[in-house]
Amino acid sequence: MRTSSRLGDGPLWYLTALILLAGGGAVERWAVLAAGISLLLSVLLFTLLKNVIGRPRPFEIWADLPCQMPPPDRFSFPSGHTMTAFAACGALAVLLPGSLALFLPVAILIGFSRIFLGLHYPTDVLVGALLGSTIGLGMGRLFLMGVL
Repeated sequence: MRTSSRLGDGPLWYLTALILLAGGGAVERWAVLAAGISLLLSVLLFTLLKNVIGRPRPFEIWADLPCQMPPPDRFSFPSGHTMTAFAACGALAVLLPGSLALFLPVAILIGFSRIFLGLHYPTDVLVGALLGSTIGLGMGRLFLMGVL
């Protein structure tokens, strides 16, 4: 679960971008750009929401719940790892048909790992997945329609 969670720190998305840029064409370059913008928007949104809402992490509330790795920031809601995973997954799924079968299970695993490790409540992950998906799918569609 720690490895799954660490994928959400960025290595998976950097590697994906490098592979698509090195081996792809114009569509893949647009997909990388859409995913990158989706990731940036997700980081901005979850940072704002975490600081406004200020929800403590589960291990801070429940003394018997161990935290199995250090949290990247102070607050819990929403899950930034989950939000960015679903944002990238959504953008790539729209622009690279067939990629959903690869990235959706990874995004789900990243979200589940955050709960398992004691870093997030299920609602943190659910809202992160919904917001991230909305951003990623929306950005992918804007690129697909030629708006961006």
